[in-house]
Amino acid sequence: MSSTIRVAADHRTLRLIDAAVLFWVVLWVAIGAWTGVTLWRAADVGDTVASSGRSLVSVGEGLQSLSAVPLVGDRPAEIGADVVETADEISARGGEVKGQLRQLGVVLGIAVVGIPVTPIAGLYVPLRLRRGREVARIRRHLADHADDPRYDRYLADRARASLPYDTVATLDPSPDGGPDGGPAQRTPRETHRLLADAELARLGIRRPAPARR
Repeated sequence: MSSTIRVAADHRTLRLIDAAVLFWVVLWVAIGAWTGVTLWRAADVGDTVASSGRSLVSVGEGLQSLSAVPLVGDRPAEIGADVVETADEISARGGEVKGQLRQLGVVLGIAVVGIPVTPIAGLYVPLRLRRGREVARIRRHLADHADDPRYDRYLADRARASLPYDTVATLDPSPDGGPDGGPAQRTPRETHRLLADAELARLGIRRPAPARR
């Protein structure tokens, strides 16, 4: 698969793929961020639970205070103690729920982004970097060998391997030549030059202007 993308895709197609991959990444980052923020905000329910626990503490303490009233006895105080104990557990649990929901928000947000994005990025980014290095290398070589027939022949060989057959057949004359046998015969150097220029166009590279003498 890597060789197919590297050889066949021209620079316009790669730009479209770049845009599609970028859209995919941005889309899932937005979904992941929304998921994480939603759960983070939902964690505030823990504050509500803790607040309810604190309110129950007040109720329990009020029941405990009734033991000081004559003829009431110790039963309200015992119930109040149970209520305070339960309320403390509720308050503590509310804090735990808040922390757990926030952790879940972070983990789930990362997972929502990572699961669909990692395979695409892991496959495409190395290929795109390789293509970038390939284009940069050809630009450097072309700057030093812009009119070198050997470099044109090298680029022509690349063109034969990467361009569609119809394009190559149009640029590379038929061995028979002539009007009926295909395009009129060209010299090998002319053919190499045309194919080299087609390969440069596929890569989105302009041939440097010849140096003035």
